[in-house]
Formats: sequence, C-alpha cells, structure tokens
Amino acid sequence: MRPNHLFRSSLAIAIACSLIAVQVWGEDHLLTIGGGYSPSGNQASLERNVLFYQRLLEEQGMGQLQHDIYFADGDAKGADLQVMDRASVPKANRLMAEFFGSEENLGLTYRNHQVPEVQGQTSPGNIRDWFKTKGKNLKRGDRLLIYVTAHGNRSGNRRNEHDTTIAMWNNKSIKMTELVKMLDQLPDGVEVVTVMVQCHAGGFARFMFDGGDPDRGLAKQRRIGFFATVHDRPAAGCTPEIDEASYVEYSSFFWAAIGGRDRSGKVISIADYDGNGVVSFDEAHAYVILTADTIDLPIKTSGEFLAVKSKFSDGDDGLLANDVAYPQILELATASQKAILEGLSEQLELSGDNRIVDAWKATQTRRGSGRNRQPASRGQDKSREVGREIASDLKRRWPALANVLNPLAIELITNRSHELVAAIEEHPKYERYRELKVEAKSTLSEQKRKVKFDRFLRTADNVIMAENLKRMDDKTAFEQFQALVQSEGRTLKEVH
Repeated sequence: MRPNHLFRSSLAIAIACSLIAVQVWGEDHLLTIGGGYSPSGNQASLERNVLFYQRLLEEQGMGQLQHDIYFADGDAKGADLQVMDRASVPKANRLMAEFFGSEENLGLTYRNHQVPEVQGQTSPGNIRDWFKTKGKNLKRGDRLLIYVTAHGNRSGNRRNEHDTTIAMWNNKSIKMTELVKMLDQLPDGVEVVTVMVQCHAGGFARFMFDGGDPDRGLAKQRRIGFFATVHDRPAAGCTPEIDEASYVEYSSFFWAAIGGRDRSGKVISIADYDGNGVVSFDEAHAYVILTADTIDLPIKTSGEFLAVKSKFSDGDDGLLANDVAYPQILELATASQKAILEGLSEQLELSGDNRIVDAWKATQTRRGSGRNRQPASRGQDKSREVGREIASDLKRRWPALANVLNPLAIELITNRSHELVAAIEEHPKYERYRELKVEAKSTLSEQKRKVKFDRFLRTADNVIMAENLKRMDDKTAFEQFQALVQSEGRTLKEVH
C-alpha cells in the first residue's frame, strides 16, 4: 500500500452538470497580468503568451470584450523585454560558440515589448485599483477570466506555505492572500476563473477559500483556477527565445487545446474527451497533463478542495485506500481522467490491475541515487562525445581555437568565416552529430519522466478521493465539490 500522505492535491473528478441547478450567465470580463519583475526577468515568451491569448480570443469571437492587460512596465518606451534570436547571429559565430565556447545568451538583446493596448505596468497598486473600480462594477452572473503569465515565488510565510506570490514589475509582488482581499471586493454571484502559469502557482488554488484559509470555508464568489504546477515547485516556461515552436509552458498547451491549434497554427488532436462537441477548461487542463513533456505538475481548484476535505481509508471506515485496483479507478473516473490514466499508462508502459502501486514504486526508485537511478539520456551523452571529437579535430588544424579570443579564432569568425563553417559542416561526423542532437532533444529526461508518474498518481488519487468524499458524512462539502467541478467543466466561450 502507498503511504496515504502522498499525492493529496491536484486533479478532481468531474460530476455531471445535470446534478447542479442551471445558472443564468451574465457577461465575461478579461483581466491579464503579465511580464517579469525587471528587464532581465521579462522574457519574450511572456509577451508571446499574451499575444497568443489575444489571437485565441479573436478566433473564439471574444475579441470585442473589454480586455484589461497589465504587462511589465506598461506603456513606457524603454527596452523592457529580453529577446534571444540565435538566427540573427552569423553562422560562423554560432558554430564557434557551439563547439568551442558557450551558447548561453547567444543573440541576446533587449527591446520594448509589443503587447498592444496595455492598461499599465504590473504593479500591485494598479491591480488593486482595477478591483476597486472596474471589478466592483461587475454584476451577479458575470464571469471574470484572469490570466497570469508572469514569474512567481515560494511563500515567505512558514505558517502558510500556500501563500505564494505573483512577481510584479520593479521587483514587487502580490501574495495569494493579497489577491484574495482584492477578489473579496467583487459582488456576490460573480464567478472567477483563473489560468496561472508562474512558478509555485498552485498556492493560489487556495484563493477559493474565504481569506485563502480552508478552515473558513469557501469564499462568497465561485472561484476556480488552473495552475501550471503545485505550490512548492517551479514551473516550465519563461525563455527569451523568439521561436515559439520551442515553448513548452502550461498555457501554450491549455489555450491550444481550447482553440484546436498550437502556437504555430498547426491543428492538434481534439481534447473533447467526453465527446460533447466542445473543449472545456477541465479538458484543456487534462490535455496539458497528458501532452506536455515538462517538469510541471498541474493542479486545479477541485483537486485542492479534495486535498483539504477528503481522505483515503485508514482502516475499516468504508472508504477506499490509495492502492485500489486500476479497473475500479477507471470505472469511477470521468472522461478526461480516463484519457489521462490510459494515455499516461501507454507513455509510461504501465499495465495490469496493480499499476497504481507499480507507478508509485517507480517514483521511489527514481528519487535516489546509485544503481536504481537511470542514467542520463544516452542520445545526449553521445552527441556531446561526437561534438568533442569534431572540436578536437579542428583544434589539430587550428590550435589557436583552444581560446576563442585568440586573434586567429576571431579571424575565423570574421574574414575567414567560410573556412570555419566548411571545416565543421564537412566533417565526416557532423551529420551524425546533428542527428544525435535531435534525438537527445526528443528523449524524455529522467526528471520529466518522473513527473509523468506523479501526474498519473495524482489523477488516480483524485478519482479515489472524490469517491471517498461522496461516501463521507459531509453533504455540504460534496455539494461544494460538485459546484466547483461544474464550473471547471464550462468553456471559454459560453452561450449567454
């Protein structure tokens, strides 16, 4: 049996919407908080995330909605965005860096961000003012969609490890409990939906509770959220690279699932796991868990609710333990959970009725060091080895390449650049080197593979805990859980 204290927060079971009373929806309002804390922490991917979201809204017929965007330094004219365009660097320089120096920060520059129609910089004061003015004018039945594409940090409060932060411009920040105070100003009956991709974003899942405190019950508004990772882990994402095909952060997959196209416009596999013809927030979240090869451990509010309100069996209490047979879990799972469990089973080569325990054992052997720890990617090691061979051969031809600042080395990337490029690209092992680089890039790292086991287990745990909450003598908690799940099952574009 697996220890009961593990994997107690994350994914939830979606309950059929027919169990919840139908609500009349009002208008949608959009608030985006984006950018870094300074120019050096304001990467191009944060800008591109907002632009991708804006394109999605246009495609969904929501481009006419009021969209208040706060990004980095706002409409200031300074160079606030960190950009890296390796292709802008001459080929000889790129090859010199790759084989004889370092590719770090190659092609790095700064420019002013290009997010249109920003309301201002991402300062705590601006966000507070938004809630005091525009937020207070929302009406019952309205829905507030908040997208946060920024940096974040751990909680500095030892007594509340979930009080994580959103980093703001000029090294300011907003804590989860501070955002809760802002949300408290919204009128009753306003529903809040958030997508947050910053590091330690999962701490904000507690914003569903009054004061961010589970002991005080749920807040007066329905608040649901989808978060790139848990409260105590960093998230994948922020990069100055301008090549959007390389972006692997949470919202790239989330918005792609809803829109049906990735950032480059390529059609992706449909995430309509329940077959009802639309992709819900819950299904988009499931698509990320199943598809994104990242270090992220995504969670959502209903999973966090289960972590607080439900539990595993600790004896003869009529509840399920966390090591029940896989067929029983699959029978209780929702369509999106089944897609995750079956898909990750295939990716991780899990099979049989005992695969939950097998997956847990796999995470244990991967945590330590020594003989149980799998070696690093063979493809990656091999490419480095071949690269060193190529470099050694060129150093024999030009010993001065031992120091890239040697006058001859500089000459080889300027006046004689064609010689250097030809010498490398015509090397008999260069083509194989490139093949191994591609292979290494496509090979799932040990850390990312372990995270997929964690995702599998968290999904299974939430199936079990949802069933246990139903069996527990707490009708109010179960109804609250159902309401959260219903909201998570809504779509970006609602028919009002």
